[in-house]
Amino acid sequence: MLNTMEVHYGDERLLFTYRQNRLNFTIGQRYSFYLNKSDKKSKFGVLSKDKLNESSTLFAGTSKVPWFSHFEEFTINESEKQSIVQGFTEQLSRSKKSSYREHNNDEFERTAFNHSIGTAFQTTNNTIMAATNFPLNQILYGPPGTGKTYHTVLEAAKIVTGNETISYQEALEVFKSNLDDQIEFITFHQNYSYEDFIQGLRPDTENGSALTFEKKDGVFKRIADRALKNLLASENPASVKKDFDLVFHELIQPLNEGDVEEIEIKMKKSSFFITEVGEKSIDFRKSIGDSKHTLSINTLRKMYNTGGNDIILGGLQPYYNPILELLLEKGKSQVIAVPRKNYVIIIDEINRANISRVFGELITLIEEDKRSHSAIPMRVTLPSGDPFIVPSNLYIIGTMNTADKSIALLDIALRRRFEFVPMYPEVNLVKEEYKVLFEKMNKTIKDKKNYDFTIGHAYFMDDTIPLEKIINHKVIPLLLEYFMNSEEQVKEILASAGIAIGGWPLKMIQ
Repeated sequence: MLNTMEVHYGDERLLFTYRQNRLNFTIGQRYSFYLNKSDKKSKFGVLSKDKLNESSTLFAGTSKVPWFSHFEEFTINESEKQSIVQGFTEQLSRSKKSSYREHNNDEFERTAFNHSIGTAFQTTNNTIMAATNFPLNQILYGPPGTGKTYHTVLEAAKIVTGNETISYQEALEVFKSNLDDQIEFITFHQNYSYEDFIQGLRPDTENGSALTFEKKDGVFKRIADRALKNLLASENPASVKKDFDLVFHELIQPLNEGDVEEIEIKMKKSSFFITEVGEKSIDFRKSIGDSKHTLSINTLRKMYNTGGNDIILGGLQPYYNPILELLLEKGKSQVIAVPRKNYVIIIDEINRANISRVFGELITLIEEDKRSHSAIPMRVTLPSGDPFIVPSNLYIIGTMNTADKSIALLDIALRRRFEFVPMYPEVNLVKEEYKVLFEKMNKTIKDKKNYDFTIGHAYFMDDTIPLEKIINHKVIPLLLEYFMNSEEQVKEILASAGIAIGGWPLKMIQ
């Protein structure tokens, strides 16, 4: 029903929670739907505008609406469905934000919204996974203006949802809601490095006045780690931990709410006491002495997420470890089925970087049969000592401007590991009044150079931009670049399409 209302992933009025075998959907402060598999007589409950059955009751403090009804089996007719939608819609109009949004179950919410945009799911061995008929590694290539970057949004949404017939508008919503989670978007350039992409050392700005360095994961490693975590959790739900921020908030809540002045953290032979929690650090005092010390919340997060206590070595480790143990104990989650998800990294202008330098040893690991759950899974040790493997549910989409660098010059190792999808000008997509000049202009360009230097259809699709502006601001600068600022060549190409230009800078003559 979500797709019938004006709601989206991340809407702060909505709350999705899972607790003790019960799924709850809340709008504002009011329960709107639940599923409780342990209750045989009342497995389902739902909010509505009207009374739906004999179990229906009004919420406390209301005289007419909304109603809440219970069902053993949730089978409803069209009028009942409309009443539920109306009840949800009215509750949305009264709500600004759920007070409990910080406890939102992201997995539950994403699953709900993926279903609402038409995701096709398959169930195998109790694992939910999106349909995957897409190449793991692909590059969309062609001249400028042929919609390569535009199509990456659509391709990424298809992969994430498993829905091959998704509309572009729906795809755009999927892209925006999943960016920095299931989808990453980056643009390569000449200075892009292995450290940016995989892992490197960066100054630790949270370590006071001392200059120290810490491992910093690059964009590819971050999304690969997320994808692998999901893949392993879908196979072994018992390994899933609650989100760090949720567990950390639970630990410090008594201090934040003023119930206690300090939180005692027990060690093997003594204790220390958390006295204050800031945005980036924890203040604590030892059981003996008055001096204050701090621990980094970000370091605790890393230790919790990796499950390791070897990130910090030295004097403060004995204070990090007891907190880590408490967090890990609180973070134990009830065993629930975790849906297997697909992840996508989009690399725009993939041919502009030094591929050998950026990918390093990953150039082998991205092959389909070298992935984590493939025939020959290959794991490498990064320069930092961290083990690394590319998961089988991570898809790579690159774009390549053929006018910028010929495909023939592309790193041969990359060529062998990617499927190449050509994207060249399509006259059928051009406005009717521009089709003749578009074809004539591109024919002349092909005769003088080749297909890789043609003009893309995207420049001639917008109804709001006049032809003069397209020629002066888009086409002429591009042709001057292609033909080394040769005015005669540019004039000849445009003249073949019936367009006269002159002056300097070159401009279209009306």
